[in-house]
Amino acid sequence: MMVLVHGGVPGVTPYASGPHIWGPVLEKLGKVVAIEVIGNTVDAMTQSVRTAIEGKGKCHLVGHDLGGLLALNVAIESPQLVSAVTAVASAAAAPTGDGLPDTTFAHPPKPLWSRESQRWALERVSYSHHHIDDALLDACVAAAAKQQLVQPDEFVPSLMKAKSRFYEVCRTDGIQVPCQVIWGSDDPLSSFDHGLWLFRGIAQKQRATQFHVINRAGALPFREQPEAFRHVVCAFGEGLS
Repeated sequence: MMVLVHGGVPGVTPYASGPHIWGPVLEKLGKVVAIEVIGNTVDAMTQSVRTAIEGKGKCHLVGHDLGGLLALNVAIESPQLVSAVTAVASAAAAPTGDGLPDTTFAHPPKPLWSRESQRWALERVSYSHHHIDDALLDACVAAAAKQQLVQPDEFVPSLMKAKSRFYEVCRTDGIQVPCQVIWGSDDPLSSFDHGLWLFRGIAQKQRATQFHVINRAGALPFREQPEAFRHVVCAFGEGLS
């Protein structure tokens, strides 16, 4: 089973994420489940993903941004639950660099998480705006109305701790399941080099690791190029079966 793990942190990310963020690619991927991530820290969010997949057999976890780091965490802690991991535009898992997200999301329009504020944020992370339609904005506004805000002073230290632990595992025991890294060619949140170094970190000890770049896409390649995304993800899964 393929399980999609969305990115976005309530109270930190200036758009309200959730299972809705995957959009049309849900239908293209066939038998797939998009889960809701909950928790105030990375460890708590990782536990929510693990709880969601327990009892479903081995799952191919496809995680976007923070969801990519959560999927990798689950693979480290409970490899018996995971057949493979695909980390998509995972700025959260990539080596910490120059803080590009701070520049990209600087000075968002207020009120935060309003329809226009979220449109602004989604446009900022995209190569083009054609995928930002009323259905997406309606879903983001609905998600914003019910989101439980995470406190940055609690979340950020947990993120740094999780990243440090992840790269220690990459250098020592390695990730015990096949992994794939997918990046958008024009991602404003994290550069191509960040994605490449994430791949290299995993590939140190896991030979079954791939790196793919999707052209004409930003931080949401599954929305901007859903057919190309489907092809890459499904080909990886089929190659492991």
